[in-house]
Amino acid sequence: MTTKSWVDLLVITAVILVIGTLVVSAADPVPASSGTSSLLLIISADASGNLLSDSELQLTQGTTNLSDNPPLDQGEGQAAIGYDEKTLATSGSITYTRTINLDTSSQSANGANLETVRQIDYANGGDGDGVGTMYSRESVLIEVESTDTQDEPAGACPAEGSGEPCPTCSAAVSDDGSPASQLYNPYCVFSDPVDDDDEPLDDDTEILDDDDEDDSENGDESPAFSDTTAASSVRVIAGSEVQLSEGSVNSASSSRTIADNPEAGVEASYSVNIDGSGHSGDDRAEGKAEVFTDAFVMEGYGTNETTEVGYEQQVMAQGLIEISMETGYSSP
Repeated sequence: MTTKSWVDLLVITAVILVIGTLVVSAADPVPASSGTSSLLLIISADASGNLLSDSELQLTQGTTNLSDNPPLDQGEGQAAIGYDEKTLATSGSITYTRTINLDTSSQSANGANLETVRQIDYANGGDGDGVGTMYSRESVLIEVESTDTQDEPAGACPAEGSGEPCPTCSAAVSDDGSPASQLYNPYCVFSDPVDDDDEPLDDDTEILDDDDEDDSENGDESPAFSDTTAASSVRVIAGSEVQLSEGSVNSASSSRTIADNPEAGVEASYSVNIDGSGHSGDDRAEGKAEVFTDAFVMEGYGTNETTEVGYEQQVMAQGLIEISMETGYSSP
């Protein structure tokens, strides 16, 4: 008699990632308004079954009038902080805690306008059927824009060669759903100068027409630059997204865009750790996870862009996974 033996080989993907990024530049915070407010939110939930959490937060602070932006007036600054989180867990055991601390007052170099902490632990076997999943996403955003203080006003169109059409600086400039989507077009703070009749100046040798005036002492129509406020445009977004049958997600963020002292600087940081579930006792999470960060920084004087930095990072892992990411931006 012949006996046949079969051996099944199970291939498991195991991924362990540690990511760290830091972007440093020189954007200035905006000063606080005369009236400030604070918000503290603490949520704790423990369930065998289903859970849904959905939240969105937006803070926008400007130096003059927010209602007529964009474009920004000369010497005007505006900053926004955004936070978005959604968690949906079905047919499992889940422990969920989250803290949001918002303060719109002026902050020091060690302070923050927004701080968040989140802890999630999930296993789909917690209710006995083992068929559930958990989906969770989270992102934090800062956008800071300021125009130079100069004698000539800036035009509403982006700088020559930017590749952006003029109308975007005076209308909705983004459809990505970000809290500051009405503000963000990085080229708008580096606008072509205009003369007194609102006609763009081609070069220093342009012949003045009847409506033109020469506002400079030496007959040069180029705007006079000031060393008091440098034009800048900063956008930083970071976050994570998971779909797990079991695992834990622990994250924290900190953002600062409001300070009366420019030396306090602007700051945004985000950290996340995805690994095994305490409900199941496994060392690694099971499912799919993605972490990402995206930064775009522009600096300059007047209508001249002098520095441009762009960084984008996206990592996805699937199977039995561990991922850690820590990313941030700070100035000065």
